[in-house]
Amino acid sequence: MANSIAIYIHFPFCLSICPYCDFDRQASGFDRIDVYLAAVEKELGRYAHSGEQVHSVFFGGGTPSLMSPAQVAHVLQTANDTFEIHKDAEITLECNPGDADLQKLLRLKQVGVNRLSFGIQSLDDDVLELLGRRHSSAEARQAAAWAHQAQLNNGFNLDFMFGLPGQSLAHWQATLESAIALEPDHLSCYLLTVDERVPMGRDVARGKLVLPVDDDLAEMYVLTRDRLAQAGYEQYEISNWAKPNRASRHNLTYWRDEQWIGVGAGAASSFGGRRWKNSPVLERYIESIERDGRAACVEDEQTDRATSMLDFITLGLRLREGIFLSRFQARFGVDLLHTLGETGAWLIEMRLLELDGDRLYVAAEHQLITNEILVRLEEPLRNANQVRRETSAPQIAVR
Repeated sequence: MANSIAIYIHFPFCLSICPYCDFDRQASGFDRIDVYLAAVEKELGRYAHSGEQVHSVFFGGGTPSLMSPAQVAHVLQTANDTFEIHKDAEITLECNPGDADLQKLLRLKQVGVNRLSFGIQSLDDDVLELLGRRHSSAEARQAAAWAHQAQLNNGFNLDFMFGLPGQSLAHWQATLESAIALEPDHLSCYLLTVDERVPMGRDVARGKLVLPVDDDLAEMYVLTRDRLAQAGYEQYEISNWAKPNRASRHNLTYWRDEQWIGVGAGAASSFGGRRWKNSPVLERYIESIERDGRAACVEDEQTDRATSMLDFITLGLRLREGIFLSRFQARFGVDLLHTLGETGAWLIEMRLLELDGDRLYVAAEHQLITNEILVRLEEPLRNANQVRRETSAPQIAVR
């Protein structure tokens, strides 16, 4: 699967907007869903005859579970007509627990979905209300039970957040125990981050909501790592745990800095040496597809060597497997340890980074300061590439 890609399909519609969410989404325009999906399929069709093989398809949002199984089937058929999707490809659909019922899950399975991801976030009804979630804790538990009954080939994931306003370590521990009791195949446990542009971020900035302090967050994270390991979950990324052989192939596409194509309003792509993001404005997206056959973009760049190397390292070091030196050498034609120079040697000497044969990874006890480690690596990478640019003939990027 080394040369295969992933497909991301964005469905931006939500029945309500959560106060912490800064994703590209909207709680209006529902009468445009059919027109929107037709545009998504037309955008997919741009890649006809590309010959690309696909190892994963991910319906994200927004709230993709607002789509009917028939709509999901139609989009998947277009994807199948456009790409060579592997028979064992992971096909995930994000689902709001309140939108689930057993018959719908079985129908989604029938049309090709083989993995579900539920945005649970909490199993405390008061917290769910604070977070603006549409589901109750009872609905979340019922959704997990139905997912077990549906017996999807690639199982299901539950998303949770910690570091919530007013949350204690004991509260998070109780949430974690309840999550484990639901027996998901995969758990994503994210630290709440809020932007001042969203309602919850503004409330935090004004002091109306108080987030846990850093020491408490560290305790919550260590508890998560240790307790999930005891329960048989393997950590494969800073915020992701899975039962053996249940790590998300789609997630790994991002963290291994592999290629993916995103379609839909606000969808991002990294493909063919370019990175771009479609316009998140629904009508602008639809109009550009209908007029030009391609989406209007708000970002579009051909990455330079320094950025590509930095991306490979900063993404890869989020994984517990870390970076394989041989893969770095094969991709960039230089030795990683030599490139990182004295800074890399110091990080290894201080045991912030660990070297194990062909693997370089962040030491388990220092995962919480991964960002600080990555900042230290930026300068030697920039310097190494500056030297290379000064001693190499100029190259013109052709798009």
